[in-house]
Amino acid sequence: MTTPQEHQDGPVGQGPYPERAEADPNAPEGTGDAATGTEDPADTENETEYAWDSRRDLYRHSPGIMLGHSARVGGSLVGGDQHGVSGGQVTGDVILGGSKVEYHLGGDTEERSGEIPASEVEALARNFVHPVNAGEAEAEADYDGPSAPGFPAGDGHDGGLPHEPWQPGGPFALALAGLREHRVAILSGPATTGRRAAALMLLRAVGSRSYRALDPALPPGRLAGELREGCGHLVADFVTTAERPLREHHIRALSERLHATGSHLVVVVGPHPVVHGSVSPVPWEPPEPAALLAGHLRNKDLAGRSVDELLALAEVRAVLAHHRPVADTARFAERVAGHARGTVSLAELGAFGHYAAERQVREWFDSADHSLHDKAFLIALATFDEAPYPLTAELSDVLFVLLQRIENPGEPARIPVFGTSSAQRVEQALADRYQEPEETEWGPVLQTKVQFRDRLTAITLLREVWTGHPSARPALVAWLRRLADDPRPVVRTRAAATAAVMAEADLPSAMALLIRSWAADRRLRARLAAANALALAHHLGAPHISRILAEWCVAPDHRLRWTAVRGYALVGDAFPEEALAALTEAVRGLEGRGGPAHGWSDERDDLAQSAAALLLAAGQDAAARDDWGTVALLWSALPPQLRGTTRDFVLRATVHAGGPTDGPVGTGRALLLDLFARADATPGTDGAVLRHALAALWRGVLNDPVCSASGLNTLRQWVRSAEEDRGAEAALAELLPLLAVSTEDHKRLVYLLENLRSAGESAPPSVALRLRALVLVSGPPLVDAPARRPSPA
Repeated sequence: MTTPQEHQDGPVGQGPYPERAEADPNAPEGTGDAATGTEDPADTENETEYAWDSRRDLYRHSPGIMLGHSARVGGSLVGGDQHGVSGGQVTGDVILGGSKVEYHLGGDTEERSGEIPASEVEALARNFVHPVNAGEAEAEADYDGPSAPGFPAGDGHDGGLPHEPWQPGGPFALALAGLREHRVAILSGPATTGRRAAALMLLRAVGSRSYRALDPALPPGRLAGELREGCGHLVADFVTTAERPLREHHIRALSERLHATGSHLVVVVGPHPVVHGSVSPVPWEPPEPAALLAGHLRNKDLAGRSVDELLALAEVRAVLAHHRPVADTARFAERVAGHARGTVSLAELGAFGHYAAERQVREWFDSADHSLHDKAFLIALATFDEAPYPLTAELSDVLFVLLQRIENPGEPARIPVFGTSSAQRVEQALADRYQEPEETEWGPVLQTKVQFRDRLTAITLLREVWTGHPSARPALVAWLRRLADDPRPVVRTRAAATAAVMAEADLPSAMALLIRSWAADRRLRARLAAANALALAHHLGAPHISRILAEWCVAPDHRLRWTAVRGYALVGDAFPEEALAALTEAVRGLEGRGGPAHGWSDERDDLAQSAAALLLAAGQDAAARDDWGTVALLWSALPPQLRGTTRDFVLRATVHAGGPTDGPVGTGRALLLDLFARADATPGTDGAVLRHALAALWRGVLNDPVCSASGLNTLRQWVRSAEEDRGAEAALAELLPLLAVSTEDHKRLVYLLENLRSAGESAPPSVALRLRALVLVSGPPLVDAPARRPSPA
């Protein structure tokens, strides 16, 4: 938690930050008075976050797809593995490389291979697209053309698409060279990248005219005995492990047999094969989704529309922005072609991504191949998408134990300590591993993170498990309650984010089972989880969130009031006028209630913090859009309230707004000063209205006997930061003259700038002296100053 410098410097009573009672861990639970607002020491924690810090943590630890910030996919890939690209081909609804195949094992006389029709291979060839590697297009000139050895006369080298550039250094060409030399090639890659289609195209490219699929359950030593003369053989989904490796003598025996029979063999393995021998696996790197879709569209009836025109549609670009299995791309090609013919609307086209994600999630939950342990990992990964892998694995085991109690209460959960490798678990979930710095209170730390390739998967999966599998709800609720009490901020935030997805899908159940109970909890940590959940639910489009906040903001239970007030800090900028009005009305409501003055001071401060947070957030949004109308209206409505019962609230909010910066704690430019600097100073504009409102509020702060110490301390911080920031200095040069209206204002600012020095410094920083000179020139004559001494700096 970050404690504002103002609170550290001044004694209680000299600023708007009253001292808060520390928690007594031994105090009995539930002794606070919820109706009056008094808080038992057990109701609070030793450290509480200020509203802006809560907002910062929410944006830092929430999944990117919820709040629209960067998906944070970057850095080097773990182990050099490249996941998350789509490629390969399918036709119709056939899932290449990912379908379930049943094998009935019998004696040695059982048939262990089957014919692949040549027509199927030719159909694949019509759509097949080679991956294009950057920087290799110039090598196309070195290609010998269709008459090169191994290609049938009259056929295009790319399997029916002669206009596609040949890439000699690509994975296809590398595997093809090995296949010609050894008669056997090993192609590795994730199951959804079209590796099976690529294997068949390799066999076609070396001249095969008949094709056979071998049983992948065959032991490596039995493969050679199943080879036939003059055929192209395929072993799809061949599993290699440390207990079942593909060794050198297996590969040499295969090569020897293939040369003798004039045949070829392509073995398709996973992305992490265990292979020992002279033939190394070739990683399959399929083309980009746009190129893959274009390959499918070239041979379809598009009613006269061009492929480039269809690829340029916003709905098509949105779908292609998410990496997805090649089967989905093939299905999408059918929809795009249908749109070109007028049978599929743009709305149906744009909804394909959600349809594909739902289909994949249902396949996972319906599959008998996925154990309960696997499904718990999928749910945890959906909750911790873009989070560190060890965190996901750790907490998925906790969920597995809770689910096991429901599915088989008489049997204890058995968690494999050293079971499936992390790489295999991530691949099975169609996810990517990557490395990226994770922000901590000590600074960034490099972490191995995991993210679903299709960014729609996480939210879709959580919706499905909540609404489609209600028997899992008791375990999910218990799990999320445990996560919300975790000491790690990212864990608590993700618990709230998951509850937000559930609220968007089924608001009454999520409110009753999770959010309402969090909001009424004695622990601030649980109430913050409720506020975070409501904020994220609003961003996801859940209904009635603003109504819930408005009702709770004036509720008799002070815990509900705290949750609503903090919720406005997190999401109030989405409806700022309504939120600020609700907070102001809550302040007026406090005047009509009795109770200890100390308790009310804390609650008023919470209201002021939330107002400051939503005003700063609205200002950042206005600066980003260069639209100052709304934020100018909000700030300009505050100075008139300095003469009423809301005076203390407005002054507190102003000082709280002066603390947050655009960098780490204690560094960077103050956001409020930056807002002033970026607003247009031209008279009559919204920016000018905003500037004058800010100046009027700060004059009120500096002339208030309670808030002046904190306000002067904030100005000190602004001036110190301007030593290394000329933009901040320029903003202060325009703001300070607006604050020196009276002689007393003038003397106060001059005194502050003359005496601004840190321990061990004999003189103020140069920026303070430059600003002092400016204030002396612009302010009223000092000889007219009243007798009262200036406030100490």
